[in-house]
Amino acid sequence: MTLLAGAFSIIKRHRRAFIGLNAVFYGLFALSMAVTVLVPDIQSYFKGDIDQAYMQPGIFKTVGDAYASKNLPVAIGLTFTVNLIVAFAMTTLPSLIIPFVGILATLHRALLWGVMFAPIGPYSATLIPHSITLLIEGQAYVLAAFGAYVHGRAFLQISHYRLSARWEAWKAGAHLVARLYILVIVALLVGAIYEVFSAIYVMPYLV
Repeated sequence: MTLLAGAFSIIKRHRRAFIGLNAVFYGLFALSMAVTVLVPDIQSYFKGDIDQAYMQPGIFKTVGDAYASKNLPVAIGLTFTVNLIVAFAMTTLPSLIIPFVGILATLHRALLWGVMFAPIGPYSATLIPHSITLLIEGQAYVLAAFGAYVHGRAFLQISHYRLSARWEAWKAGAHLVARLYILVIVALLVGAIYEVFSAIYVMPYLV
């Protein structure tokens, strides 16, 4: 509980930035979804590469096989792990090298999600339960982007944090990111559990 309280205190301290990132992320998601509904060919352009990734040997095929075999613990564990690695590699790690750059990658993901999950085609009904997955996992990615913002601000505004050196500011920002990752982990775990259960026990009946 102390760890969670510490993470929420960071959000409270920078609540305008947190609200702004949420608005931009989900706004871009909704915008790209609306455009894809109007121009469905956009989805088919990207969907072939995604489907191919799940057919070729690799982590995505392993995840798909776990869902197909209804192996709940493995499917949940793989879904959580893949999303955690993506959030860190796509958003957090680049921002530890170049401040704020991971935020752009997260916003790009919002645009791509809007294209991929636009309610078109024969399986559009499955997006009703899956939309909750996107909200939960999307929040995890927003939290990772928020961490990139907090770290970048600490690194660039050392006087505001009463630090005397950039390296000290970098470490202080990294510590804040680590505290926020408690919420990222919780969101991804909840999202993985819901996603697996809805994909295995709900979506097949909507196809």
